[in-house]
Amino acid sequence: MLRRFLDYQLSLTEKGKPLHRLHPLVSAGDTFLYEAPINTSKGPHIRDAIDIKRWMIIVVIALIPCILAAIWNTGMQSMVYSSGDSKLMNDYLTASASWQGYWDFAAKDNHYITILRLGLTALLPVVLISYVVGGIWEALFAIYRGHEISEGFLVTGILYPLILPSTIPFWMVAVGVSAGVVLSKEVFGGSGMNIVNPALACRAFLFFTFPGKMTGEIWAGTNPTTVRQSLIAMNRDAGTNPIDGFSQATPLAKFNVKQDIKKIHIDAIATNNVGDDVSTIDTLNEHFDQWKSLGDYDSTLGQLSQDQLKSFVTSPLAEGGLGLSSGYYDDAYAFSGLNYGIGHNSDWGFFLGDKLGCMGETSVLACLLGAFVLIWTGVGSWRTMLAMGLGAYLTALIFQFGSAFLAKDHGAWLPAQFSFPAYKHLLLGGFAFGAVFMATDPVSSPSMNSAKWVYGLFCGLVTMVIRVVNPAYPEGVMLAI
Repeated sequence: MLRRFLDYQLSLTEKGKPLHRLHPLVSAGDTFLYEAPINTSKGPHIRDAIDIKRWMIIVVIALIPCILAAIWNTGMQSMVYSSGDSKLMNDYLTASASWQGYWDFAAKDNHYITILRLGLTALLPVVLISYVVGGIWEALFAIYRGHEISEGFLVTGILYPLILPSTIPFWMVAVGVSAGVVLSKEVFGGSGMNIVNPALACRAFLFFTFPGKMTGEIWAGTNPTTVRQSLIAMNRDAGTNPIDGFSQATPLAKFNVKQDIKKIHIDAIATNNVGDDVSTIDTLNEHFDQWKSLGDYDSTLGQLSQDQLKSFVTSPLAEGGLGLSSGYYDDAYAFSGLNYGIGHNSDWGFFLGDKLGCMGETSVLACLLGAFVLIWTGVGSWRTMLAMGLGAYLTALIFQFGSAFLAKDHGAWLPAQFSFPAYKHLLLGGFAFGAVFMATDPVSSPSMNSAKWVYGLFCGLVTMVIRVVNPAYPEGVMLAI
């Protein structure tokens, strides 16, 4: 019955009939449900069940772990950060210290129902807008050119929402997908002719056109104003100070500090948690002894009160202090926690996706599951993925060990970003998502195996250079690819 119905629709749009210009729309529905009735007329005659539609569906299947992680983590962050309940926030932060505690928190008082509801509320409308608006542009260009609607937008339509913050306004989603699809793909001839990844082009357009909606305090919930007021209420009720107060800073936002903050500053702050297990301990002791004698303090490094620690780090060098501007101390404190995995900055949490960020990019585990599907089916290039990971890791390693062994005092007076642990870069931001799903785009990435290695290595290298050296924006994945 369905086959007869579709055949009837197709007959109405045959060449010469009044509705013939709508043939691409009708055939799109037919090929979505059935295999395209096209036989090769010239050699080589390759018989295979895989066509473009199934190729794209495999990518969508590979994205399922990231979609599920996006729903869950977006819902979790929205529930906690929008609650205005400091006790709920404290319970969440405490529970997140362990795997068991995290799931106990999710199950308590049926939190998981609220989490799923809020996650679906945040993600599904964005996906719907992406597919509808992008699909309309695809259809318009297909009708104008008289060719079939490409299945390529099956992937772009879901990739794009996953690399957006949960607070993105709906109208902006439509503007971004319109500009990205038209300017990066359709003007070059459509699917298979684009010179850049369409989903990344959509995001890049929004990033440079509406930077205030793509950076800053935009990562929790769906309404930035509600979350901001919620955090103010929580901090007021909990009586927290700016140093240990609740915020919605992402790990990369904590990493993106002024280069006035040096390694010795974050090491000094970390001694209260890790003791003398910092590489600049000798230099720190020299300054601390001078600061203590000149200030007549009765204290021990690693056992300082918050006021003493801040005084030591921000006092002038001539007084034995470390010379950091007091205005940068809070940022240095946050960076220190990120660098040494203190508090809610565990590597395990970052790997699983328990962090703020774009909806689909937070879970490295979900990205790796997707990578397995792409590699196993041959859709994604393992060479590109591995090369990008190696390029990023080796570049970060050069910064880390170069600052430690080539600079004076183990890099004590170099910017703190230079000595950041190399492996942690792979857990932050959208690196894993970009390496697996963006860099492997079969159209805009190289096809030769040797070129895939070069391309991936340079993507990783440029990503790390932008993260470490660029003072304006710490996430270089989009720009590198």
